[in-house]
Amino acid sequence: MRLFKESAWQSKFKQSVLYGFIAFIIAISIAVFGIITYTSDSSKDNSRRIFESSLWNALQLQVQSYRFLNYLIALDENDYPLNGNAFFEYDLLMSRVDLLREGAVGSLIRTFEGGRTIRLLNIINGELELLSFNLSRMEGGDSSYLPNLIDRVQRIESQINEFVTLVNKGSNKYITTEHQILQKNLNYIQLLSMALLVCLLLFCFFTIKGLSELKRVFRHNKNLTLGIQTVHEDKANMLSFINQEIRFPVNVIMGVANTLNNPTSKNDTKALSKHIEESGHQLLQTIEMLSDLALIDAKKLTLTPTTEHLPSIIEDCLTIFEPQMARKDLQSVVYIDPLLSKLIHLDFIRTKEIIIALLQNAIAHTPSGSISLQIRPSALSAPKISLPTGMKEASVLQIALRDTGLGMPNDLQQNLRINPALPMQQEGPMPSKVGLSLALCHKLVYLMQGEMHFSSAPQKGCEFWIDIPFYVPNTNLTPQQTTFSCPDKTHALLIETDAHLAKVISLQLATFNIDVSFSKDGSFQEHKDFDLVIIGNTPKFEREANDAILQRQAKACPIFSYHPQAINTSEYPIIALHFPLTQSQLEPLIASVFTNQSRSPKANTHD
Repeated sequence: MRLFKESAWQSKFKQSVLYGFIAFIIAISIAVFGIITYTSDSSKDNSRRIFESSLWNALQLQVQSYRFLNYLIALDENDYPLNGNAFFEYDLLMSRVDLLREGAVGSLIRTFEGGRTIRLLNIINGELELLSFNLSRMEGGDSSYLPNLIDRVQRIESQINEFVTLVNKGSNKYITTEHQILQKNLNYIQLLSMALLVCLLLFCFFTIKGLSELKRVFRHNKNLTLGIQTVHEDKANMLSFINQEIRFPVNVIMGVANTLNNPTSKNDTKALSKHIEESGHQLLQTIEMLSDLALIDAKKLTLTPTTEHLPSIIEDCLTIFEPQMARKDLQSVVYIDPLLSKLIHLDFIRTKEIIIALLQNAIAHTPSGSISLQIRPSALSAPKISLPTGMKEASVLQIALRDTGLGMPNDLQQNLRINPALPMQQEGPMPSKVGLSLALCHKLVYLMQGEMHFSSAPQKGCEFWIDIPFYVPNTNLTPQQTTFSCPDKTHALLIETDAHLAKVISLQLATFNIDVSFSKDGSFQEHKDFDLVIIGNTPKFEREANDAILQRQAKACPIFSYHPQAINTSEYPIIALHFPLTQSQLEPLIASVFTNQSRSPKANTHD
């Protein structure tokens, strides 16, 4: 793609230069072929023949004069009467004079030596014409005129010799001049040929360049055609995708509406109404996502940062998906790093959309297991931009969401690895290729000047971590709430076979100053003393739970649990935990257990 578009006058100028260049080549070609034609024309051959004829006729005049003189000298009495022989020799001599005086030969001779040759020729002609009277007498048999005739012929011999000399000299000069003219024409031909060769080379260069440009234009047009076809295909895929996304909640609503038309109990009506409400929310989310995608593509979506309470916003995101995760029996946990300020300045609407999109993708690819959401400080530096009013600094937070599902297909991962911040990259993945939620998430992240990364492995789940810049407001705007802290050396046992879930819960407990020991195999470790026990996923509940719980209760050790059997057992006073498991859920429970509680010294050492 060109960085700058050509203006109209530049295109016209290029066309004018091209047309002028072609006209110049044509002019040079005409000049070259014109000179060549002029140099090798048949008229040149004719001039050459005339030149040779003039020289030849001059010599023939001299030779014929000698013959005529010898004929006269050789006459004796026996030759009379002459019977016209003398006139025959005389006519031969005069015919050479006529050939030199008339026609093209005469015109050429007139140019020799400034016209002196023609004057000599006229003198010679006059002298020879005077001989005709004597010849007529001799033809009549009077030989007395012969000496006079011989004398007069001998007297004009010097003029004939001079005439031949001048013709020869003029011919040499004429030859030299013609050679110079020919050489000059050849020089012109060489120069013009070289110029023509250069122009032809330039013309070939421009032709090749024009052909390459034409190929580029054809290729560009082909790409545009393919692009248009791709746009139409994407449009069709997008419409099909929208139809698919909207059809499910609409079908659910219609199905529930049909069910409500039948006689149902009050409880069933309440459940169905809740189902309609959930499907309606899902439909509204889909419509909002499509609207935001359209605004982003049109570059009309504007960010609206506000100062909000971060933990409540994050926990609300998981509450939206609580029914979906409950139906799939997915366990979710949220951890917000205490190093982050609880009040931050950020576009929470778009941040919430990003988290919702990640949760939708995680729920879709996780048939069973757990989903964790962590909000923590990022290792990236904040962009250097001016701070809004009331803000003291800029920082970057990281949203990390991990699941234990199936992982993502390779083609979906490949389409998500597009970074619009890099050159020669697309603006973002197509919703039809990565899904509506991830497409919107990807575009929102880079719109907020953030970064998006992920890792995925088949049957091991995937993890997204997203870095988004935010502002920290001045502390005097709103007082910060303090987190409850347990006494030092408070030790808890977490019975959980899901290492991913156990890790995040341990981070949550660490915010309350609680050290955590893991029971990765699900054993209850009843022989060890702890200040708190949390019963999670364990395959040993049926064998070990009863005795272990009784021992913990005998030692006044509080027990939390999200294990279904432990919660539903009324025999044991166990504090129930519910998913999504959050710090705000844990804090009042832990505070109620450890506030003003006197703890007896432990007999065993904490592990």
